[in-house]
Amino acid sequence: MAWFMFVGFFVLIIIGLPIPFSMGISAIFYIVLNHIPIAIVAQRFFSNMQSFPFFAVPFFILSGHLMMRSGVSTRIINFVNSIIGKLPGALGCVSVIVSMILAGVSGSSVADAASTGAILIPEMKKRGYTSSFSAAINATSSVVGIIIPPSSTMIIIAWITNLSVLKLFLAGAVPGIILGFSYLLMTIVISKKRNFPTEDLGSWREIFKYFKECAWVLFFPAILLYSLVFGVATVTEVAAVAAFYSFIIGFFVYRSLDWNGLIRALTDSAKNTSVVMAMVCSANIFSWVLIRENIPKTIAKAVLSIGLPDPILLLALLLILFFAGMIGDLVPNLFIFIPIFFPIVLEMGMDPIHFSTVLLIALALGLFTPPVGATLFISCSIAKIGIEDVIKDLTPYFITGILVVILIAYFPALVMWLPNLIF
Repeated sequence: MAWFMFVGFFVLIIIGLPIPFSMGISAIFYIVLNHIPIAIVAQRFFSNMQSFPFFAVPFFILSGHLMMRSGVSTRIINFVNSIIGKLPGALGCVSVIVSMILAGVSGSSVADAASTGAILIPEMKKRGYTSSFSAAINATSSVVGIIIPPSSTMIIIAWITNLSVLKLFLAGAVPGIILGFSYLLMTIVISKKRNFPTEDLGSWREIFKYFKECAWVLFFPAILLYSLVFGVATVTEVAAVAAFYSFIIGFFVYRSLDWNGLIRALTDSAKNTSVVMAMVCSANIFSWVLIRENIPKTIAKAVLSIGLPDPILLLALLLILFFAGMIGDLVPNLFIFIPIFFPIVLEMGMDPIHFSTVLLIALALGLFTPPVGATLFISCSIAKIGIEDVIKDLTPYFITGILVVILIAYFPALVMWLPNLIF
């Protein structure tokens, strides 16, 4: 009967129903057909939400929106541009580095794409960059927002897998930096080939001035990680402090966050949290059906019985994840593929922290690919161009992302070095 659920899920997606509703309705369809008490839906929908670590997600979302409304992006852009202005395609390079910095603040790729893109994309178009390249670099660079800690998506992965949030945070640091600098190198190569403009370097006085303006933000990720690593606070407590810290910076330090901005930040955070919770709750029912029907273990046994060498099998799993990221939203994909793939990779001897990081980055590439890429839609909307116009400029970054995922998948030390160093 579980196959009817899968068929119903894809049919509902094809006719245009949002993914959370598609997953929830198809799972309820299975429950009704199997005469399972419908109360299980409410029980599964809410029970796992009563998880203290999971409460960190709305706090990090709020922190990101408060930072965005406080004009943090503008200050970081000015600082980074004053340092690397002479690089080919300087504003494109600024987009990448700013996204890496904001990743340590907001933990959200969508928030980074919106806040950075709103400033840089119009400016890049004025300076002679093509609209398609401006949108492409913003959409791709913001992906590091959910890889470099803190990451709200990693909290969801930890919640699904019962892994340590701190270990997942640390595991994402080096791969996120590798991905960011790979995109930076790609931007320099493309910009040099297309003769995109450079910018003027700032004087020492200007650099120091911009540094002072954004110092409150630059040291913020280090404070968060210090609190987690040395046990000063739990991840939920750190997230709550992050939201409060963001409010203090915007309202009292920068004085750029007014009451209207605060209300809009709270409203947007509530909306985004509702979307995440709807996805998580619906996916939770869907994954419960998968586990009840023993589908993950059945698929794992079938795959392992083929007898493929571990390196080939790992590559096959990565290809599936790349394709899944392109056609599905990130959070539902986590609930679908973690129960199915974990028994396989554990049998292969992979560390679950290592594979969780690889899985996240492989699926995250779908954030800037059609047809459902969230950062792609935001960037194209800001640049006022169609998605089809950006495909050519996205391709080199997508290929680069694939190569980075393969690199960290086959060289686990790149992922596990920092967690092993701390623990």
